[in-house]
Amino acid sequence: MSTDGRRLDACFNPRRIAVVGASERGMYPAGILQNLLDNGYPGEIYPINPARTTVFGLPCYAELNAAPQRADLAIIVVPRRAVLPALGQCLELGVPAAVIITAGFAEADDEGRRLQADMSRLIKDSSLTVVGPNCAGLANIPGQVIATRLGPKGTPPPRPGPVSFVSQSGALMMAVMGLFADRQIGMSRLLSLGNQVDVTLEEALDYLAADAETGVVGAFAEGVNDGRALVNALRRLLLAGRPLVMIKSGRTPAGQRAAATHTAALAGSDRVFEAVCRQWGVVRVDDVRELLDTIAVMAAFGHRLDGAGRLAIVTQSGGLGSLSADLCELAGLQLPSLSERTQSALRAMPPFAGLHGEGTRLYNPTDVQGAAVIGAATAETLAPFLDDDSTDAVLLLLAKSSVREEDGPTAEAIIAAARCSPKPLLVVWTGQRYPHGDTVWPLAHRMLVEAGIPLFDQPSDCIRALARATRYWRFRSAWLDDPEHIDAGA
Repeated sequence: MSTDGRRLDACFNPRRIAVVGASERGMYPAGILQNLLDNGYPGEIYPINPARTTVFGLPCYAELNAAPQRADLAIIVVPRRAVLPALGQCLELGVPAAVIITAGFAEADDEGRRLQADMSRLIKDSSLTVVGPNCAGLANIPGQVIATRLGPKGTPPPRPGPVSFVSQSGALMMAVMGLFADRQIGMSRLLSLGNQVDVTLEEALDYLAADAETGVVGAFAEGVNDGRALVNALRRLLLAGRPLVMIKSGRTPAGQRAAATHTAALAGSDRVFEAVCRQWGVVRVDDVRELLDTIAVMAAFGHRLDGAGRLAIVTQSGGLGSLSADLCELAGLQLPSLSERTQSALRAMPPFAGLHGEGTRLYNPTDVQGAAVIGAATAETLAPFLDDDSTDAVLLLLAKSSVREEDGPTAEAIIAAARCSPKPLLVVWTGQRYPHGDTVWPLAHRMLVEAGIPLFDQPSDCIRALARATRYWRFRSAWLDDPEHIDAGA
């Protein structure tokens, strides 16, 4: 593996892409080429296949050296016995990077292991950057480089944004990409690593630590190749303030065996890995939902969560409020008393004469009447909480259907309140989200998601995600306060 931290630029920012093995049929031979075309890739595309003259209306060339110009990136989707000859052509032409989609190497059988060893020897000490084999491709969403499979024809990619995701599982990368799109979480880079014959998880993380368009990094790991390189990458991510949210499988003997047969990963000791994560501020989660929830919060608020941890809860349901108070205490989030100014502002609002509190004092969580969180009144209710200096974030709890026509104005008011305040606002909306039959009005939960408001259907997911995010920023602040850490990471 090269030590050149920018050599992945050729993968994510190619001016010319060759698809070796391109076809109009097949999940990858057709799917990757179709996605490049459908999603507006701005560069040149060279289909390579000696059996065809055109692919999707583009001229098709018999070999890489027949293309009009040298490609910056070769995407290889040929049978495994043809992969090494294709790599040989890349080396002869000086192609900077190749992504090998083809499977059947070290993860498969003895012949595959031999072929991968041959591949490693072929590219050793060369300038060729190789991703894979046995991977699902990559994407640069802002740059419209969608060199992976998205799903059924016409499936849009996620919108551009600050989240990058790297995975040792190709299928999981594509599935997570779809989930990010569903939740309208903006994405920057996606990378499927496969068997890591050259580009490793450690190098990918190091690259993203320096990537200006990446604000949050998500990762799925099955094993670690180089512990020292991993620590260096984690240090750079921490210095840059780019949180890493990671799932790692292979924690048990059964999981380690599965990882070895999947992407030929070396799972290693989970106790050692956990210690490294604690030392360098990695936010480790256990499943995909936790990954998405945590990244959604971090991507929405970024540095605004620095030092956060004091939460104001506004609830339409006393039950959800008491449950959330328990969860906050367990998660280490504080529920401070509301400021006198906030309490005065709330008591001065005629519609809220029924606000609960002992005497005239209001408590946190603050249980409000239903009318206070319907339509435009919702923004008025939230305003004093968002303006309260005694808290760092506000959580709104709703327990009702979100599919009625009148729920739309409530969502609009929440969005307006969030846009008028720099303080993070999160929403838990527990209730029906999917109407029986079609509606002619926009659904409230979709409006919130599309506006970038972190939305959850139960308090535990929201509170745990917020707690993870705030712990990261507290950890980083304490870490930066130690000059020894800065000197070591310089």
